[in-house]
Amino acid sequence: MRSIVHWDADHFFAAVEQAADQRLRNRPVAVGGAARGVVLSVSHQARRYGLRPGMTTTRARRLCSGLVVVPAHFELYEQFSRNILGLCEERTPLVEPVSVGAAYLDLTGTRAVNRAGPEELVRELRRTVGGWLRVSLSAGIATNKTVARIAARVRKPAAQVVVAGGHEAAFLAPLPVRWLPGVGSATASTLELAGIRRIGELAHAALDELGLVLGADALGLARRAQGVDEEPVRRQGASEPEWKETTQFPGEEWERARVVAALRALLEKLMARLRAAGWQARRLSLRLRYTDHDEAERSVTLPEPAAVETAFFPHLDALLDGAWKRRVRLRAVEWRAARLYRPVGQLELFDTPGGANLGLGGQSAARLAAALDRIRGAYGEHAIWRGASAPLSAGTSRPPTTAT
Repeated sequence: MRSIVHWDADHFFAAVEQAADQRLRNRPVAVGGAARGVVLSVSHQARRYGLRPGMTTTRARRLCSGLVVVPAHFELYEQFSRNILGLCEERTPLVEPVSVGAAYLDLTGTRAVNRAGPEELVRELRRTVGGWLRVSLSAGIATNKTVARIAARVRKPAAQVVVAGGHEAAFLAPLPVRWLPGVGSATASTLELAGIRRIGELAHAALDELGLVLGADALGLARRAQGVDEEPVRRQGASEPEWKETTQFPGEEWERARVVAALRALLEKLMARLRAAGWQARRLSLRLRYTDHDEAERSVTLPEPAAVETAFFPHLDALLDGAWKRRVRLRAVEWRAARLYRPVGQLELFDTPGGANLGLGGQSAARLAAALDRIRGAYGEHAIWRGASAPLSAGTSRPPTTAT
């Protein structure tokens, strides 16, 4: 039987700021997004005043007159996250980071190697992180990733929850459907209209009726609601998760305007996938593959994470110019998004899958992105696109894409 762990850092940004600056310790602290004026994280002390991520910094100051607001230092959070991942890799090679401040571990079989079971190993890891980095972790231990992820969050902060094998469905049953990975605000609303509000109700719903509500997602969500998830923990290279989208050109491409149009369309698709899964990215990499199989790559890192393509569009030309140095035609192009973050809990404003804050780009860009997602979800991927991403001539079809 597998032993899968999901750890999730508590109040991560604020905790890192307090760890890095002892003047902030034991004080109410809020980490504010400079570009948006939104609270991204609050310390344990600030939560006593009713402060929560997602509220404006103006409102947060009104609620707590002694609040210390500090700007976000994303490079620092990423370094702390890498330090924690290094400690994890000392205990098992199967470590899958999923965002800055959260990861999965597969501890199956660790008792024979370490003479300690998964529960004790996780307790020792949490003690080490707390003592060395002054950051607390909440952890869930279960037989699969879905249950472990929910278990890590159900009793936050500083909790360790174990769900024994055979008890997965009973553990999940009383929880709201919104707790289930893959159920965003739009899906949850649809299920609630169908009378399904708890995970247990989803687990016992008739599959044919569920298909009418959820379409192709019905079987997968029903299985997860029953506590079944066979997805393995996948070791990530360089301890950094990433999302990819690739376009293979039908022939050899040389015309810059067509390459740019393809890149814009591909970036839209990648950002739509991130939004649907409830992620933001701070780093975007462009990889070009020449017809002689040589490759070139350039990257850009934003000051804050985002999940709207318009935050990255201004960097497209510079990335392409930096990568396309050789006078050789292109065979394929690829976007990769990394340095992933969970959005703050603000944007129930938009009925997007995941209900996520879309980050840099402004609310108008976020609303437009959400509208495009809804149209494509209803009428197909090619039902609508931004003008500069459209095919350059009538009847030109988009090149096939492969998602990873």
